[in-house]
Amino acid sequence: IQGKLPMGSTVVPIIISTDKTELSQFTGDATAYPIYMTIGNIDSSIRRQPSRHAQILIGYLPTTAIEKGDMSDLAVRNARAQLFHAAVRAILEPLRDAAATGIPLKSSNGEVRNCHPVLAVYAADYPEQSLVACTRYGSRCPKCKASKDE
Repeated sequence: IQGKLPMGSTVVPIIISTDKTELSQFTGDATAYPIYMTIGNIDSSIRRQPSRHAQILIGYLPTTAIEKGDMSDLAVRNARAQLFHAAVRAILEPLRDAAATGIPLKSSNGEVRNCHPVLAVYAADYPEQSLVACTRYGSRCPKCKASKDE
């Protein structure tokens, strides 16, 4: 990617992470689904320290239940997946534009560079990996073509 950019431009590897969270231990029905962003140019020892604020909250994904009505279980699962993907697409849309055109950002040495943010990593636990990869939870690996029996 770097070789395709104009001279003086740089790639900014974007790392996205999500983790659906229970907000109440007593009722069990209040959840939040935050989506965080950081960049790969920041040293991992800094990114892992919450006190360094290297990750920012960029949005919340919907956690509302989908009324089943007369839909099949498969239709409900598909509707949830479509809702998830539509929300992620909307949240990350500004990155698509910035990746194509670049955005001027000041580097650590004070020089302004034309930066192209590129989604490099989506960090998630196994259930969320399955959702992101559009694979059925428990049926196959969301990262490769291995079935659950392999």
